[in-house]
Amino acid sequence: MRKLLTTAMLLLSGSLSAAGFSSSARGTTAGGFLELGVGGRAMGMGGAYTAAADDATVLYWNPAGLTGVERRAASFMHASHLQGSFYDYAAYAQKLGDKGTAAASFQYFDFGSLTQTDANYNALGSFHPNDLALTAGYARKIAALDGVSAGASVKYIRSVITQTAQTAAVDLGLTSRDYLDRRLRVAAAVLNMGGTLKFRDTAENLPLTFKAGGLFRITPRWATTLDLASPRDDDPYAAFGTEYVLPVSGGWEFAGRMGYNSQTLGDVTGVSGLSMGVGVGSRGLSFDYAFTPYGGVGISNRFSVSAKF
Repeated sequence: MRKLLTTAMLLLSGSLSAAGFSSSARGTTAGGFLELGVGGRAMGMGGAYTAAADDATVLYWNPAGLTGVERRAASFMHASHLQGSFYDYAAYAQKLGDKGTAAASFQYFDFGSLTQTDANYNALGSFHPNDLALTAGYARKIAALDGVSAGASVKYIRSVITQTAQTAAVDLGLTSRDYLDRRLRVAAAVLNMGGTLKFRDTAENLPLTFKAGGLFRITPRWATTLDLASPRDDDPYAAFGTEYVLPVSGGWEFAGRMGYNSQTLGDVTGVSGLSMGVGVGSRGLSFDYAFTPYGGVGISNRFSVSAKF
């Protein structure tokens, strides 16, 4: 237990208190697509995934979790987002024996074709805003730290409106080993450090975020997760998720998920933080869906497929 408490303090201390951010900075960062979350499983659990990820999407949530990939893993997600936009994500991770685990991912958000106007709302033509991030990461276990995993990733970010801005950023993370007979795990991550996106003469910061999270398995088939986060451009928030896996015929399993994320968008009500999801899987292959309402703004439907092989 003493090792557990020491590890928890190592992972959690400073990750939130060091941020010092508040809602007075809301809307002051660029690259908002970096905060949208990825994966049908993760989003069905409210995005409370800092300590839970064990598939290829872990590169997005916490690069240290890459050590949970046993051999190779791949994930792809497509999301129909708000007001006709769409969002895609693909990732691949591979264990490098006792040298650690490496991964790479592709993240793309498309706003569709929009009409450009002048100050008097006269049409000037159309433009096609979109955002792109390419990420590469690496993680390994540190025996001297009671089996804590450490990971890092670097990402190239490009944002197109009517002009193009480019930058780079780094993610860092730590994940504990499993405690209490493999029932408890804690983790922390710092996401989107460094870099600015500059359009014309204005440079805007990326959405730097500090996160701490935990996973607790109530039974081998029932897990709960909790994340605490402090983003640069908003108030601190909490996310909670739960998943129950039910065996069905032919070696297939069915998963039901629910989650809540207290972070809201604009002036929509707190109900926008609710999420639900389902999944089916067998022999390392899984298909997942998440439903996330955003109050009166709209609904996000996320479909993903993941494989471990």
